Amino acid sequence: MPLTDGCKGTNADGSRNEDYCSYCYAQGRFTNDFTMSQMIEFCARFTDQINAEAGWNLTPEEMKARMRSFFPQLKRWRRKDERTLVEKAAALLAQCDDVTLASVNAEGFPRPVPMGKGRTAGCNEVWMATGASSEKVADFARDPRAGLCYANCGDSVALRGRVEIVRDDALRREMWQESYAAHFPGGPTDPEYVLLRFVGTEATFWIDGLFVHERLADKTEPNNDSE
Repeated sequence: MPLTDGCKGTNADGSRNEDYCSYCYAQGRFTNDFTMSQMIEFCARFTDQINAEAGWNLTPEEMKARMRSFFPQLKRWRRKDERTLVEKAAALLAQCDDVTLASVNAEGFPRPVPMGKGRTAGCNEVWMATGASSEKVADFARDPRAGLCYANCGDSVALRGRVEIVRDDALRREMWQESYAAHFPGGPTDPEYVLLRFVGTEATFWIDGLFVHERLADKTEPNNDSE
């Protein structure tokens, strides 16, 4: 992208930044926490627009191949990302509004469902809200084993772990979000409103071109927030 004055990013003091455009950099920081592979996947969405402006006729895969060759030369990506895979995964989870949670049903089959993400910790602890009479709650009451995955712009994490069903009143109030009111009109004390706390102990990472299986620290010690 040509760095004209109209599209330059801004530094923390409001001055124009000479290295990055406004889409990537504002008020002294990057506008997203993408890995390089995520940025390539994101930019490839605009292949038609780039072709029209540059006079090219590249396919999205050809565009990605060019970016994989060119991006490592750019200032942002020349500096090695020193974060661990777990740290990158935590940043990826922060980007996601939704996750997919899988229970084991009465017949022993996985039952994956999309879920809105609540509070998170690290890359492997996710809180969600659901109905007390839902099928997934019945599944987890019978068998707490669970899978959870999330993805954005080509990077992904798949986790295996366990789910707690949480009915503690204080935690229900603490975790309450206004968006829940559409499902639980009684508010934080609605008897149908319960929380699910997933903690993953095994992970499969596909991040920045790396595919890794890893066992995570066990965070499933007893606490006072379960039912």
